[in-house]
Amino acid sequence: MSPIDPPLNDHNENYSRLLSSVYAMTSGEHLLSRNIDSDVIEHIQMEKECSKQDDLSLVWSDDVSLALCFLASLAHNGEYSQEHLLQQYFRWWMNGYMCPTGLCFTPRTHIKKIIDSFGESLATQGLGLEIHMDKNPHKISLKPAALIQMSPISYFYSKHSYSKRVEIVNDCIKRMFRRETSTDVFVAYIELLANALNGLSKQESINLIKLKKDSNDYINRIFFDLIDLLLNDNNNIEQGVQLALEKQFIERKECQYLNPLDSNENILLTLYLQISGAIYNSIPDQWLNNIYAKNTIESLIKWIIYQRNKNLHSF
Repeated sequence: MSPIDPPLNDHNENYSRLLSSVYAMTSGEHLLSRNIDSDVIEHIQMEKECSKQDDLSLVWSDDVSLALCFLASLAHNGEYSQEHLLQQYFRWWMNGYMCPTGLCFTPRTHIKKIIDSFGESLATQGLGLEIHMDKNPHKISLKPAALIQMSPISYFYSKHSYSKRVEIVNDCIKRMFRRETSTDVFVAYIELLANALNGLSKQESINLIKLKKDSNDYINRIFFDLIDLLLNDNNNIEQGVQLALEKQFIERKECQYLNPLDSNENILLTLYLQISGAIYNSIPDQWLNNIYAKNTIESLIKWIIYQRNKNLHSF
């Protein structure tokens, strides 16, 4: 079944930049050489046979799937809704929603805790109680791939005010991590992506960054490594990718049932692709041919723009 497009299709430069950015974000795993366990390959083959779908493939990480869940929530609901977003996260966890293999792998521990914390915050709020950020029973590690999970805020709210984007970032971080967590890097990344989507040049977007370097903050270091990549890619996305591929962060595997594609290991590559796809408003043709679920992604972006414009005009 083909995706249904919204009533109005506004195929302008903004649509092109959003589409190029999401395409690029989902294409990073094609550029990596990985040895996939035979158990994982067998799992995908079984799912193909059970679902009678021949096109299932291991092409993106859990964090990319969660970003697509957020995009789908915004496109469906027409604005940020904590309840609706949580529903999509649970659909991903329980039913494999937005999973290219058709079935969700066992989520990594920190992702489970993030979703649990998000749900508990809504339950607490529903009872009319105050959310205490310092009383979260889950010790949740803040990993750089959370930047990818938050990035749909830029896609939907790039035309809204800065304060609106900050408000949603702050709410998401509070619910997911339930502790005093600085949102400065998240806001800086969301603004960098929003400015690129709005057509600002690379240099203009970088010049607007207000965040200060902090070598003691891991995610801060990742963010400024990304800026260095952008400054040294010679305005060529393929050169930037080669630079990003030189930096990998290998993490200990929790168990064999996890998705072997981990955005935290190649975070610079994914972030660079997401930003540069918007800045340069294109990706190489050879990558475009390998985009998975292309029709679904295109439809998502059309609905994001349609719903965003409706939301803007409602104020």
